[in-house]
Amino acid sequence: MIMKCFNCASDVGSLLYGIPICNSCKSDLRLFTDDTIIRQEKEYKGSDKYASYQDEVSDRLKLLEMDYLKKRIKLLHILDRLDNLK
Repeated sequence: MIMKCFNCASDVGSLLYGIPICNSCKSDLRLFTDDTIIRQEKEYKGSDKYASYQDEVSDRLKLLEMDYLKKRIKLLHILDRLDNLK
């Protein structure tokens, strides 16, 4: 099955973390290199809230997903109300 890139809709044959993305758009993301990730982890100074760099990144991802869901619900609610108001 041919998939479309989530960003530009060009044909792609692979997924990145379950998301179809073409090589051009993947390059545009400017993903961190392993060296950068290792350096950031070494430089990470823990906090009261997070024991490790990995914990902080995981929590940031959870917060991002929650924010996305809240915004999605609000927009879906607007569409639903618009349909019902006509």
